[in-house]
Amino acid sequence: MIQDSGISRYTRPAALLMVIVMSFPFLSRLEAFVNEAISFALEAATPYVEQGFEVREDSWSGEVAPEKPLLVRHQLFRGNEYWFWAGTSWPGATVKVDIFDIEGNPVSLESFQKDSFAGARALPQKTATYLIRVIVSYDEKEAARIEAENPGVEGVGDFSGMLDWGLVYGYR
Repeated sequence: MIQDSGISRYTRPAALLMVIVMSFPFLSRLEAFVNEAISFALEAATPYVEQGFEVREDSWSGEVAPEKPLLVRHQLFRGNEYWFWAGTSWPGATVKVDIFDIEGNPVSLESFQKDSFAGARALPQKTATYLIRVIVSYDEKEAARIEAENPGVEGVGDFSGMLDWGLVYGYR
């Protein structure tokens, strides 16, 4: 005698559908990729996180021609201290970050630039929209030196005219 398991013919398809739907987040993670420029920007943030800065999930990235300034508009709040960190993964490239108010006046209190990443700090005097400028530069001689020291490194090749960049920020 066959015993009834209590599972109706409608329950099995519903359970299968549930398994498929729940697997979508896993499938979407398979399509994710690492943005190396953002990774360099986050590397620049590391010592500041140890000082109490909280890195936000917001980030900006893309490709740009060398020396072409990029402007990112972002609202900053009076009373918070901000750091913006930028990075590039292209061998022979450097990046610079500056912060301006909406009228174009510089508000960066300090900044640094080191190899493939840079940062700038601001303490806004008023809540407003500010402009974060990112400039990525390329040095052909430095790129050739890096390529000579690291032959066959993936990503080192003929310069196509575009550089990657990434920008993250933190506050306290």
